[in-house]
Amino acid sequence: MKQLLQQAGYQLAIGDNNPLQHQLVQFCANAYQRFAKSWNQLCVDPFLRDGGSYRLRRYSVFHWRKGRLTLLPYEPHYQSSHYNKVHGGFNRHFRPWLPTIVNNAAFQRIVQWSIGQFGAQALQHTWRIQAHQFRILARAHEAGKPTPEGVHKDGADYILVMLLDRQNIVGGESQLFDNAMQPLEQATLSQTGDLVLINDAKVYHGVTEIQPQKTASPAWRDVLVLTFHKKD
Repeated sequence: MKQLLQQAGYQLAIGDNNPLQHQLVQFCANAYQRFAKSWNQLCVDPFLRDGGSYRLRRYSVFHWRKGRLTLLPYEPHYQSSHYNKVHGGFNRHFRPWLPTIVNNAAFQRIVQWSIGQFGAQALQHTWRIQAHQFRILARAHEAGKPTPEGVHKDGADYILVMLLDRQNIVGGESQLFDNAMQPLEQATLSQTGDLVLINDAKVYHGVTEIQPQKTASPAWRDVLVLTFHKKD
């Protein structure tokens, strides 16, 4: 699977073909449940320029070095407008991750497993990790937009997008394109733990809008997004 990330530019792990999900359930199931439940404590994103209220989130930055994951001091989230034409070019201040999940064993395993996919020596390098918790809401009067900026790159080395929960929605299809904007893959993360790893230099990515399946019931899509930036 690791070769796919370098050659094709992405690696899907969905359903039974998901070694990370097996590890999380086998070795840290309780921590994994606590980690997923923390998505119930996200805050409204006040910076959506389309006027929407469909995105909740938290954001923190971590440092990985020699097997140790460390929370860095608080900082705003900044993206260049080159990468994010809708929300780039200015500082966005989001609530940080809750202290109770910063050292969560499931999160630590997710990070270590992901870095291990980047190459034989990847775990020996230093990585800066921008960590986003997203809940995208879908309502009868307002579709949820997982990527309001459209198909894009993040300006990172690698990206993990991992599903934590999917309730009462249709849509939310992950779309991957090569650098010539030719389609590579379309897949829906539908089960807890389903994920896609992306080599940002090789692949553009986006996610289609979500709608409620039953308009009278709450509907949402919870994902963890980690962007990895190699520092040495």
